[in-house]
Amino acid sequence: MNNLIKLSIVGAIMIGVNVQASEAELKSEISSLKAQLEKLQKSTDESIDELYDRADSNEFEATMNRIKWGGGIEIGVNNYEGTTGSMTTPMGSMPGTAYSNSNKWTNKLKLSMEAKINDRTKFTGRLSMYKNWADSTPSQMFSDPNEGKTSNSGTSGLFVERAYVDYKINNTFTATMGRQPSSDGPGLSLKQNTPRQATYPALLFNGNADGVILTANAGDVKGVFKGLKFRAAYGKGFQQDDAMSGFLANDNGVDDLDVAGAFAETSFDVQTMGENLLVLSYVKATNFVGNSLNVNTPNNVNLGDFDLMGIYFENNKAFGTALSYFISYGYSNGESNGKTVNYGPMTGNQNVGLVDGSASAYHVGFRYDFANAIKFGYEFNHGGKNWFSFTQGSEDPMNKLATRGDVHDIYALYQMDLNQYLRLGYTDIQYDYTGSGWHIGTPMPTNDEAKRAYLVYNVKF
Repeated sequence: MNNLIKLSIVGAIMIGVNVQASEAELKSEISSLKAQLEKLQKSTDESIDELYDRADSNEFEATMNRIKWGGGIEIGVNNYEGTTGSMTTPMGSMPGTAYSNSNKWTNKLKLSMEAKINDRTKFTGRLSMYKNWADSTPSQMFSDPNEGKTSNSGTSGLFVERAYVDYKINNTFTATMGRQPSSDGPGLSLKQNTPRQATYPALLFNGNADGVILTANAGDVKGVFKGLKFRAAYGKGFQQDDAMSGFLANDNGVDDLDVAGAFAETSFDVQTMGENLLVLSYVKATNFVGNSLNVNTPNNVNLGDFDLMGIYFENNKAFGTALSYFISYGYSNGESNGKTVNYGPMTGNQNVGLVDGSASAYHVGFRYDFANAIKFGYEFNHGGKNWFSFTQGSEDPMNKLATRGDVHDIYALYQMDLNQYLRLGYTDIQYDYTGSGWHIGTPMPTNDEAKRAYLVYNVKF
């Protein structure tokens, strides 16, 4: 209430005061009026503050209601053991050295978000953290594809794993732009006890990726296909810039690693088969770089190109039973341009080029869900001598799908309730050739092995 209104009220009241009143009475009346005015002022201020609080609260609730949140947390304990085989390790261990690492605990957190902007546009995002207990120093091998996807980060920070916009151009075409849904894809859902999480089969691609995708919805072919889609994709596997000025790049003759792909997916329109999915994939990656972690090193040179192709099929609750299964096949072909890099002990202090040659890999698995909330699963994957795919961002600490050799993986799930479960598992890897997961070097015969026994507790919310 402003001063003019205050004075008006005081004046009006004073006119009615007995002019014959004593000075003491006048002072008493004035004091009483001041007290009433102060009380009225306080009440008015509190009402205004309450209105502001309500407005802030309503604005916050409107924002939160616009974004739908969800997520999950996983706590795990792991025991590892194996032998180094034929390669000398960076720490100087001799070939054939046995190792073990028990009682290793991890925390994994995911926060998912979704917002419908309008009838044509939707935003989807996911934040993630994955770390070993008590880690404090980031690994030298930490890079963009595995931010928040592996425990190498050594930090409790949340990383942007996904942040993309789906824009519906018309009833046929949709554009997906930003940090793509490119991790935890088909082939991982049974073991992770989740619905489909990503676009690409995990055998071919598993990690964070920035890019743009154009999807064409071709609809149904009655009695044959259901939900037929075609996709064209473009992204960057490496983009050179300057850490001090993001819009600049050091001109040292290194080209960006460009990735382009074409995909087709559908379900078979066979009612007795149940829920199923078929995905065909082709990816062309050009100008692989020797060192994507440091643009200024001599090892940062272009080494050549890679082609990657695959076919994936899954059938959940097959033919009305409690059995779900999948089959995934991949083919890779590296074409070296003859240039080389040297990573010291990791490459035997030798100059090495891009993996040159082709290879096949396959990943198969099944899960049977018993009526008493117990689910039992088994997976097997094999990779040939020159096998390579984009799985550096895998949350599997052993990155088993990159293996040049054989992997047996057995697990049991106990569904405690709708939101939480336990998984007990054992993984056995027998390497036939060196360099699994690396895009450089000439694979050599080896007898490396690695084993992992683990127990995880997972909660969805």
